[in-house]
Amino acid sequence: MSRGGEVPEYSRQDLRKATRFVEGDYKGINPREFYRRLKRSLEEIQTGNDFKYQTSGVQDEDLQIKSEDVGQKTGRVDGRLMAESDWEFVGSGVLEYKPYGPHGALGIVLGLLLAVVGGVGEQMPLAGVGIALVLAGGYGYFQTEKEAFPVVRRDVIRALMTGEVSERTIEDTDETRTDIFANMSVIYAGDTLVKVETAALDDLDWTFRRALVTQVQQWHDRIAAQDDSMPDKVFDPDEGFSDQLSAWTDRDVGPHRTAIEEAQHRINRQFSSRLTYTDLLLDQLPGDVKNELDEQQDALRGELEHLAEDMDVYVEREGLKRTG
Repeated sequence: MSRGGEVPEYSRQDLRKATRFVEGDYKGINPREFYRRLKRSLEEIQTGNDFKYQTSGVQDEDLQIKSEDVGQKTGRVDGRLMAESDWEFVGSGVLEYKPYGPHGALGIVLGLLLAVVGGVGEQMPLAGVGIALVLAGGYGYFQTEKEAFPVVRRDVIRALMTGEVSERTIEDTDETRTDIFANMSVIYAGDTLVKVETAALDDLDWTFRRALVTQVQQWHDRIAAQDDSMPDKVFDPDEGFSDQLSAWTDRDVGPHRTAIEEAQHRINRQFSSRLTYTDLLLDQLPGDVKNELDEQQDALRGELEHLAEDMDVYVEREGLKRTG
């Protein structure tokens, strides 16, 4: 299935940094026909009983043939195609947080208030209750636990076509015609991206949801500090005592989901930042999930190799036979 839309800019150097990549060289092929065939091949990749990828790329915009002139002149071809799978659950990340942070902060404040009032009014029992509440609140405030959050994955294939084009004369049995042909180098790159799944946030405790929001925003800010292509705007979340105390007015799942989605949307604007975010999230996954992802990435390389072989067969069958 095709989404249309323009494919982001990337170079051969960018694709060589991908998790998996395969290269191919093709001679004597119409670049427009090659582009259409490659797009169709990407859309025909299956997983289970369904097609796996949706493609992005429009021939009129993402396949550029420069200096295409009639006669002996040659030009350059530059084409891009991208295919993305649907998001699938891959496992659970683990995050440490303060489950009773808001409760402890509130207990400390109330305890201090009661202790002061009791001390000023010389009501020792009330002051004692206040001190006990401060101690209990402090204990709860500093308690930490680990909790799991859902992580989803998506496979992405990017293809880049570069090379020379020329106009040639084709001599068939009963006619002579002209067409353009290219000698191209094509690189197929595959990556697995992950992100926090926000649809399942309703099942998480509200104190953990807030900690997850803070963590995702911190990841965003760390990536933004390292990636000049990202906007300068950062979240700079507060996670101190005042934040825990104000948490009582921030318990709804809707704002939490919106905050995480906004941070991830900003990260996803640049492919390089998406890859960095994936690495940060992978550090939160247990070893067995990482091993499963490694196996899936090996399967992704198999898809790339099959794609390159499919295009080899197509070029061998449809490539230029005779020139005049």
